[in-house]
Amino acid sequence: MQNLETTYMGLKIKNPLILGSSSLSENADGVKKAEDAGFGAVVLKSIFEEQIISETNADINGAEGFNGRNDYLDVFSSVTKERYLEKYLDLVSKAKKAVDIPVIASINCTSESAWLEYAKRFQDSGADALELNCYIMAGNAKLSGDQIEKQYFEVAEKTRQIISLPLSIKLSWHFTSIANVVKKYSDLGYDGIVMFNHFFRPDIDIEKVSVCSSRFIQPKGDYSETLRWTAMMSGEIKADICSSTGIRDSETAIKMLLAGAKAVQMTSAVYQQGYEVAGKVASEISEWMERHNYSSIGAFNGLLAQEKIENPQRWERSQYMKVNRF
Repeated sequence: MQNLETTYMGLKIKNPLILGSSSLSENADGVKKAEDAGFGAVVLKSIFEEQIISETNADINGAEGFNGRNDYLDVFSSVTKERYLEKYLDLVSKAKKAVDIPVIASINCTSESAWLEYAKRFQDSGADALELNCYIMAGNAKLSGDQIEKQYFEVAEKTRQIISLPLSIKLSWHFTSIANVVKKYSDLGYDGIVMFNHFFRPDIDIEKVSVCSSRFIQPKGDYSETLRWTAMMSGEIKADICSSTGIRDSETAIKMLLAGAKAVQMTSAVYQQGYEVAGKVASEISEWMERHNYSSIGAFNGLLAQEKIENPQRWERSQYMKVNRF
């Protein structure tokens, strides 16, 4: 097998395959399965401030005999939130003891105070790096794009100031200027940019006439935006890019590496094929490298980034000029 070792955010990993944040990495057993199957690193399932608040409120509502006791409820709320935080910190500790590959903690918050509190707590938990799973739903028509981006960067700057661990941000591509946003995060000193987040997508059940969830697994081939922006930004920023969304097989992983990604995150493929897909993809990447006479990842990484190709405008084209008819 060819040498698949690489670095991501300064972390040495045995190959560029990372198990993305999901229920697959919600316990130490899942993390160990990922390592045994061949993943180079694991992002733990995100801890969501929104979920902690929801579960805390449910616990409070179930506490009988204390209605109107605001002093008790404040203490109860604080203790309950702490219990959920400690549970996640315990996951980090157990995961680190279970594996030798890098373990990346992941947080998703809705308030600035929680972002800073959680980030500081997880820095002291033993995690090898921290990924901020960040998205603000632009559903308030009174807020401009500039105002929303300001919220992102205010939290980003303060978090970077208190975190010495390798730090990455997992973004969506729902920005007016994704290039500008990615560049700003890199300039703030973020070590990694994960492009892009795969979101919950609401749907409608026309028989029940109700709102429901769409399929969690994204359709095969849904990687074009990730590939485009990986290629367009990998040569322009200091931060490492980790490509995410639509990485289902070795072919797609190789495309991302050629575009300049330092690593790729896989989730849907693991749900469909099991943890063992990592070993299969790693083996196929090695075989491809051997066929093309590449002895290491670095030998071809970023070879087709926008700055490296003869016609860089090919990555910027958005309109069809000619369509073949079938």
